Amino acid sequence: MTTIEELDARFYRGREDEHARFDRTVRRYLRPESRVLDAGAGRGRAFTHDYARLAALVVGVDLDDSVRENTLLHAAAVADIECLPFRDAAFDLVLAKYVFEHLDRPLLVLVELRRVLRPGGHLVFHTPNRFHYVAVVARISPHRFHLWFNRKRGLEPEDVHRVHYRANDRFELARLARRAGFRVARLELFEPKPAYLFFHPLAYRAGIAYERLVSRHEALRDLRANLIGAFEAIPRSAGSSREPAGQSSPSTGRAAAGLPNSG
Repeated sequence: MTTIEELDARFYRGREDEHARFDRTVRRYLRPESRVLDAGAGRGRAFTHDYARLAALVVGVDLDDSVRENTLLHAAAVADIECLPFRDAAFDLVLAKYVFEHLDRPLLVLVELRRVLRPGGHLVFHTPNRFHYVAVVARISPHRFHLWFNRKRGLEPEDVHRVHYRANDRFELARLARRAGFRVARLELFEPKPAYLFFHPLAYRAGIAYERLVSRHEALRDLRANLIGAFEAIPRSAGSSREPAGQSSPSTGRAAAGLPNSG
């Protein structure tokens, strides 16, 4: 029987994966003078995108204090992303990788992320599509199954969080963006190789057939696994509350974010 490694070599050699695609999207908006917020940064072990050397400031925030161990950041804060400890318009770019699926109140989070973004800044995200078969199984499975299954995939229990899928299809994302003060600048659905079906070559073959089908036909795009996109923070409309102050030059990035100059 053909092995999974042989199937990978046949069908996916040299193909861009979802992490590389997310990275490419981030780099469309990243500048040397950018002040970047990594929302839900974690320990920096699962996703090792190193933007600290490419930007003026990269700040990570997470509920888990292990974010302080993240070596891909210039600074870290332990906080809930529903209530961020940063000034208005403090950042040029916000990253949210595998965060949206865990949000219980996504509109509150998006409003808060909009608050800390300057007008014209971008929120770049990567999240599962709730209509994909993996997300469907995840929604009906108990959390202990997620822990067991992801342990088989090499993830530690502390890296596996409960999912809600309340901001995880293109229609809901567009609605939430409008309500939170964003414009959808970019949104793509992408089907990667069927990594979740690693446990048997026959299952992996079925996953390849599914990937080929939904990737070939645009009418089936809402059945693809990954949503990768960018929201642009639009200026407040005339007559509404004025755009928050707090923008400053890149050289004062830490102060503009409300961070101490050291520590």
